[in-house]
Amino acid sequence: MKQLADKTPGSVKRFTLAFLIVALVMVGGQILNLVITFLPAAADTLIQVDGEPDVTVAALRNAYISSVLLIGLIYGIVVWGVYKSKNWARWVAVLLAVFAAAGGVNGLGRILATGSFDVVTLALSLAQLVASFWALSLAFRQDVTGWFKHRAVPQN
Repeated sequence: MKQLADKTPGSVKRFTLAFLIVALVMVGGQILNLVITFLPAAADTLIQVDGEPDVTVAALRNAYISSVLLIGLIYGIVVWGVYKSKNWARWVAVLLAVFAAAGGVNGLGRILATGSFDVVTLALSLAQLVASFWALSLAFRQDVTGWFKHRAVPQN
C-alpha cells in the first residue's frame, strides 16, 4: 500500500477551513438570535408560534441559550475531529454541511415567499450555502478521503 506523507495536503486544510466556516456561520446565526432576545425592543414584541397564544421574544431567551450551547458543542466536537483527521468527523461534517445547505435554501425560500428583503437572513443563507457547498466539494476528493482513512487507522 502506498504510504501517505505526514504533511497535510492542501485539500484537507481547505476542507477543515470550509467546515470551520460552516460551524462559525451556524453558531453565529444562533448567537444573533440570542442577542435579539436581549434587545429592549424584544421585551414587548409578541410572536405567535404554531397557533399557540402569543409569546414575547424575550420569553424565548432560554431556548436560544440552549440552542447556542448545543449547536456550539456539536460543531465544536466535529471541528476538533476534522482537525485531528478523524474519518468519523469527516462523515459527520458532510451530514452537518448538508443540513446547513438545506437551512440556507430554506432561508432564501422564506425571503422569496414573504417578499421582504432581510439583509441579515440573506447574508446568513448565502454564507451557509457557499461554505457548505465548498466543504462538500472537498469532502470526497481522493486526497481528502485517503488522508482521513489513513489517519483513522492506528499506526504501529
